[in-house]
Amino acid sequence: MKRVFLFLLLLFPGILFSQTTEIDSLKLLLNRQDDSVKVHILIDIYENYEQGKILLGKEYLDQASKIAGKLDNELLKATVLLNLGKFYNITGNFEKAISQMNKSKEICEKENYFKGVGSAYINLGNTYEKQGKYNEAMDCLIKALSIYETTDDSLSIAKTYLNLGLLYFRQNDFSKSMELYNKSLVIRKKIDDKAGMALLYNNMAIVNYYLEDYDNVRSYFENAYEIYVELGHLRQQLMTLSNLTEILNILGQKEKALNSYYKILELEKELGHKGEQAQTYILIGDLYKSRGDMENAKKHLYLGLEIAKEVGALVEIGDVYYILSQIYKDEFNYKKALEYHELFFAINDSLFNSEKSRQIQEIETQYETKKKEQQIKNLENEKTIKDLKIKKQKNFSIFLLSGFVSIFIFLLILFSQIKRIRKRNSLLAYQKKQITDSIEYASRIQTAILPPADYILRVIPEHFILYKPRDIVSGDFYWITHKDDKIIVAAVDCTGHGVPGAFMSMLGFAFLNEIVNKETELKANSILNQLRDYVKKSLHQTGKEDEAKDGMDIALCIIDPDKQKLQYSGAYNPMYLIRGEDFISLKADRMPIGIHIIEKGPFTNHEIDIQKGDIIYIFTDGYIDQFGGPNSRKFKLVPFQELLISIKDKSMSEQKEILEEEFFKWKGDHDQIDDILVMGIKI
Repeated sequence: MKRVFLFLLLLFPGILFSQTTEIDSLKLLLNRQDDSVKVHILIDIYENYEQGKILLGKEYLDQASKIAGKLDNELLKATVLLNLGKFYNITGNFEKAISQMNKSKEICEKENYFKGVGSAYINLGNTYEKQGKYNEAMDCLIKALSIYETTDDSLSIAKTYLNLGLLYFRQNDFSKSMELYNKSLVIRKKIDDKAGMALLYNNMAIVNYYLEDYDNVRSYFENAYEIYVELGHLRQQLMTLSNLTEILNILGQKEKALNSYYKILELEKELGHKGEQAQTYILIGDLYKSRGDMENAKKHLYLGLEIAKEVGALVEIGDVYYILSQIYKDEFNYKKALEYHELFFAINDSLFNSEKSRQIQEIETQYETKKKEQQIKNLENEKTIKDLKIKKQKNFSIFLLSGFVSIFIFLLILFSQIKRIRKRNSLLAYQKKQITDSIEYASRIQTAILPPADYILRVIPEHFILYKPRDIVSGDFYWITHKDDKIIVAAVDCTGHGVPGAFMSMLGFAFLNEIVNKETELKANSILNQLRDYVKKSLHQTGKEDEAKDGMDIALCIIDPDKQKLQYSGAYNPMYLIRGEDFISLKADRMPIGIHIIEKGPFTNHEIDIQKGDIIYIFTDGYIDQFGGPNSRKFKLVPFQELLISIKDKSMSEQKEILEEEFFKWKGDHDQIDDILVMGIKI
């Protein structure tokens, strides 16, 4: 398992002064009589120290808090509280940080200061992210974005995009992360926000690191470091230097990397960065492990673990548990290796379980709903103003044309009838748009959970996937993962299509992830047996006549490229294998994933030898059931087999094109009756 430790910068700088002379100049201004001005100056002094020796700045925040407490200025108190929250966040006291930020948010809400509410939400999101509480972090950031979009605050929108990008990075959605980072970078360049640009360069470097694009990694880090040197931001220089050091480690320059880490550690102690100290100890421990010096590795890992537990940094705690489990395994101390391995999985599950992913998707949907409600409210306000103008005009007309009362009444009745008709039509159009918008948003969510194309290409270099939902959302889905050097692929057809099928597909996707992630010995039929139990339990299926018989048809394969073995198990959906001139069909069990009157017990596990050049096909029934041709009949299974045999010598991309062309040629003017999914894999 690949473990990488890189810092991600996530900051929200206010007015920043990096030079000591600037701090001295600010201190001279403290002789002013106006206490409100004093508070602002004290905060400015603290923000200078925030970018360097932050502990030295705490006394100025305390002074600001004391003075603000005596003033009748609630927003000034909220500003001090927010900066105290940022201080505790940076120094690793996360619970205290959250408490101070929530107090600041409550004051701003009471005073209707929306920019302050948004700033509090952003910083709360930052703190929750550090704790590994991604659901809470996403909730705060989406609330912040909703506020800033209504106030048209470009800089704050850019900051929120940055933080949302980080959360998607934590979920390993690198393309979405880079998309959000680039959105933020465009805004930062427009307003010449150099500190924000440097921050984004740093984070974009890290995404490219995980994509193993090391040229871009070094380039982005160097861009970030140059800007921080120009601005004089010591803390950011330190973090960017840490990232560059990790690249030295990756490139095999271990001694240089180790010396650099010790320098970084001393600076972190001097600056009071407790959370970062834990990360650096872990990096040093991991480096010693790579050199075979297990004693020094354990020494530094335990030091890192102690600090990580003290500040409540779950990600770092999990990192230590994982590395210690590997060390003890290498030392043949299997009892301790198992102990730390179990601790690692307990932490990892709390960070990445499927329930959190579901909750994040729900929050995103809530945000879209709130945004639409605000737009509707704005339209209603505009309509009210227009109605008032119309009413005035009518009153004026009545006053001038009192002699034409009877005609006016007739026209008014007619106008009222037209208005009611238009209102009904408008309501119907609005309701249709709302339903369509919701389904299209659901489609984006459904598409987002499918394996990304670049991931599939890494796992299966030669393949094609012909995927054509009948409606906006689909009841068919493909599922691909890689575990223990084995490739697991599935083509799944859920009951129905459209929205009902999409709901079942989301369940199936989540269940497959959960089953495979917990399995220690991968067996194709065992996965299907467990999937059937999950579906029956979640849909409360007991076999009664009046209950829903919803379920899934599936073809699932486990490919072991090293041992040249393949396992297959299917519920109604078969698997075909073409080897040279041979066409091999592995039959599925005639029972679905779900309750069924002819349930025969466990699914069958087929295991066969494979060899280089073999082509495997799995599919759902949409292609073969499509009506078309001159006699408006189904395509049928035998012609589909003959079509696959006829294209077997083509490249995988050409096979997909031919299948797609034949499908549309056959369908002609007929409607597509079902979702289409055909997958081809070349060994």
